[in-house]
Amino acid sequence: MADKKDCHADGASHGDQKGHAKMDGKHGHKQSKKMIRRMAKTLNLTDVQEDAVKALMQAQHEGMSGHQDVMSLQLDQLAQLDAGSDAYMAKAKEIGTLQGEAMGQRLIERGNTQAKIMDLLTPEQAEEYQQMHKKMAHR
Repeated sequence: MADKKDCHADGASHGDQKGHAKMDGKHGHKQSKKMIRRMAKTLNLTDVQEDAVKALMQAQHEGMSGHQDVMSLQLDQLAQLDAGSDAYMAKAKEIGTLQGEAMGQRLIERGNTQAKIMDLLTPEQAEEYQQMHKKMAHR
């Protein structure tokens, strides 16, 4: 059995979490591609519009990948501490604060990306795009 410093409450080693973080990043990228295809079809995007949306989504995705690396480092540091110790608790709070700030930044970036996409669309496409978002929000 692994040393308690190397395991999490669910029994997974931190190495497993790293694998999941990388997989989640790839999953998110695949989801972006799927969403772009759906948008292109539903909104009848021109090739120029589709290329511009792809570029915006790619830039948003790349901006998020750096956060995953920082968080992985933070979790590695946490794993080296004795669970329940003052140092562990302080590090956990630090990670929570970083996560909250990162979530806020991701929401801002997503809003900026959506606004840029709206700027690329015709009024009819923009209306349909907003309807798509409303449907996705109610899932």
